[in-house]
Amino acid sequence: MSSEILKRNERLEGVFNRVAASFDTIGPNYFSYFGEKLVDYSEIREGSTLLDVAFGRGASLFPAAKCVLEKGQVVGIDFSKEMVKETAALIGKLGISNIEVLQMDAEKLDFPNNQFDYVISGLSTSFFSNPLMALEEMYRVLKDGGRFGISTWKKRDKRGALDRAYTKVFPQKQEDALRKIPTRPDFGSIDGVEKILQNIGLKNIEIIVEEKRFYYKDEEEWWQEQWTNATRGLFEHVEGMGALDEFKNAAFIELMENKDVNGIRFDAEVIFGFGEK
Repeated sequence: MSSEILKRNERLEGVFNRVAASFDTIGPNYFSYFGEKLVDYSEIREGSTLLDVAFGRGASLFPAAKCVLEKGQVVGIDFSKEMVKETAALIGKLGISNIEVLQMDAEKLDFPNNQFDYVISGLSTSFFSNPLMALEEMYRVLKDGGRFGISTWKKRDKRGALDRAYTKVFPQKQEDALRKIPTRPDFGSIDGVEKILQNIGLKNIEIIVEEKRFYYKDEEEWWQEQWTNATRGLFEHVEGMGALDEFKNAAFIELMENKDVNGIRFDAEVIFGFGEK
């Protein structure tokens, strides 16, 4: 693994460690919504075994445990030790006996071949340094005949408010950053997800697109929620350059086109991809 990838992973883990305690606790809870949808579409059977890769705070983990019931077993892995710590504490508090959570790298799963009836991963592919390797590992530990499922953000036709605000505040830095973005597999389109699942060896592939509108009550709630997810890394970067207030003001201006009588709109589109081994 290159030093550049190691640094990226360290930065990401640090961000997720810092957001773990408040992740998915502010705003419209879209992670929980789409996590439950991933489980619903996975059609999980009672008594089965399931691996949830990059479980975060359990958006899919807890719904999956309700599906497999006491005779089944759900294992969650995440590379953030604080995510694991916070979620383990909640599992203990709730007295759930059929969930185990472990700190582990998705690209190096410490499980034997053909271990699980189901393997799922929700809205996580963008955080893997090598997402194809992670999916190949997920395929490896899936049983023959097992069901595989992922969800990814569908690529937007228009740049988001944060991206537009960053361009206004740091036009040259944004241009330089765009030149340095490495080419990554296409997880943002239906065709892209379908081809990726085919290439790792899955059969009977099914693609579902879910669209849903969420609302933040106001700009401040939107801003606070961004601090509780991976966007915190961007905010800390901007803060380090001494421009956080300017950036916040620019973002609020950009949000005006998403505002109506109900608050700040967030129109989410998520691609769900499923297949069998």
